[in-house]
Amino acid sequence: MGDSMLPRAGLINCLIIVAVVAAAILVIWPVAQLPYGDDTTYTYMALSVSRTGHFAYNGWQTALLLVHVYWGAIIIRLFGFSFNVMRLSTIPLSVSAVAVCYLLVRRAGLQDRPAMLTALMLGLSPLFLPVAVSYMTDGPALLCTFISICLFSRSAEDSTNWRGFLWLLLGTGLGFIGGTSRQTVWLVPLVVLPYLAWVRRRQSRFAITVVAAWVLTMIGTVKVMAWFGHQPYSIAQPSLLSELKEAIRNPLLQINSTARLLLMLLLVCLPVALPLALQVAAEIWRGSVTRKLAVCGLLAAVAVAIFVHPSVASIPWVASTLNWEGINGQAPLIGRPVVLTRPIRAVVAIVVFVTACLLAGDLGNIRGGVKRVTRWFAAPTNSEFTFAALSLFSIVYFGLVILRGNDFDIFDRYLLPVMPWAATAMLLRPESGEPAGNRLPRVTAIAWGLLGVLSIYAVSSTQDLWALARARATAAQRLERAGVSRTEIDAGFEYNAWTELLVSGKLNSRWVRYPPGAYRAGLGVTPSVVPAYRLEYEPEPGTISSAFGSIQFSSLLPPFHKQVSVDRVVDGAQRNE
Repeated sequence: MGDSMLPRAGLINCLIIVAVVAAAILVIWPVAQLPYGDDTTYTYMALSVSRTGHFAYNGWQTALLLVHVYWGAIIIRLFGFSFNVMRLSTIPLSVSAVAVCYLLVRRAGLQDRPAMLTALMLGLSPLFLPVAVSYMTDGPALLCTFISICLFSRSAEDSTNWRGFLWLLLGTGLGFIGGTSRQTVWLVPLVVLPYLAWVRRRQSRFAITVVAAWVLTMIGTVKVMAWFGHQPYSIAQPSLLSELKEAIRNPLLQINSTARLLLMLLLVCLPVALPLALQVAAEIWRGSVTRKLAVCGLLAAVAVAIFVHPSVASIPWVASTLNWEGINGQAPLIGRPVVLTRPIRAVVAIVVFVTACLLAGDLGNIRGGVKRVTRWFAAPTNSEFTFAALSLFSIVYFGLVILRGNDFDIFDRYLLPVMPWAATAMLLRPESGEPAGNRLPRVTAIAWGLLGVLSIYAVSSTQDLWALARARATAAQRLERAGVSRTEIDAGFEYNAWTELLVSGKLNSRWVRYPPGAYRAGLGVTPSVVPAYRLEYEPEPGTISSAFGSIQFSSLLPPFHKQVSVDRVVDGAQRNE
């Protein structure tokens, strides 16, 4: 993609993308006096820095959060503190990440419409929207990642003049700074810079500068991580060597994690994957008998697997954001009604499995694919360099996510940085020397239709989450106004975690190793919360209805009229009475 693309078509498309994602956020209306997920602890850190100037972890952070927290502290100093203000400080960064995603995949070789499809597939994803309207690090980290790759691509393009050095400096700086909030951004300079030096190895002055930038980034990364490992109540990361050893000792765990992540990736990229699978199916139908038998064998194997283990035919394969009850499952509220019912989950899972089998049938021409990829990486054009850089980052990142599963939980939102590459790789599938993106008009209706379905679910489920958050906040305020202490209210993780932080300044996390003895075994994450009242959809075992009643709210997800019941916690004998 050259500069000539940006002034008109690129700018207009970026504005359309921003407008669409912004409209989705307005429908969601993420306004509530509650934080979201992990940003509860990030918000507390920012508030502490704004009030005391002291930066301290509180037992829940695996991310560094340095720039992120100080950014939040500045916002608090300027506009005052509220959870809504904290969200508003990062929403523009998340929306910008979607626009830059469009520019990145355009540079990687996609045409306008496929690039817009890819960017909107990310920006309207049920994995992206919930974190985009929060104070989480995911959106800002994606922005830094995409811009850094674009800058390195421009550096390779302009390596014969001074602009190449400028883009190199900016890309390295942004990659390092972004990594001080979320370490995954560091992978861009650490992985792409060696490739850039190799591609431009004949330009000795430029190549030496690239190597120097990589060395400085590596030194800075090691020093910052060493500092992080010695901070009280931080969660130290295991070494890469120890994770590799564990992977060798337990290969089945790695295979299982890889399969689940690939299925989830295919699910969230279905607007691109399914149309491609239909094209492949047509080719297989016209192709050799061997190819047909191979695909039929894969489909039969899937059918047997589902028969033996019916749970295989059920989404999500990697939980966290996308759950049966809606965003984050029952974490926000106990007893949330199931939205993705068993028939829906089964149909979606089967579509994903069939798509996977058909795409696997397209891997027959491995020899031709290896030659093409080798040529791209060895002597890339400008667009091929961008795609190669994006591929290197995504593959290494994906591998590290799998290794992380040896020690920590893997969440579905970890797939967000990989989605643009996966979509681009499928859309750049060559046929007669033309990118697949140029053939997309044949399947436009299917692709955009699937995007519409996923987008509707993403927007409605995220709106449901924030409508629920407002109802939870109202219910908790009703109890507080009646004189009930926060420590006696169980209103879900975000409320309880904020209570614990206000009381003790830290969470009781089993991952904390420093200072020794910080974790108190046998207690929950929020030991200060001993509930006399619990917010639920309706009374569960161990609770009964209270005089505080319930808070009604409306949702875009069925059932459209829901409630937050304020129930009293009792023992089993009292409940039976």
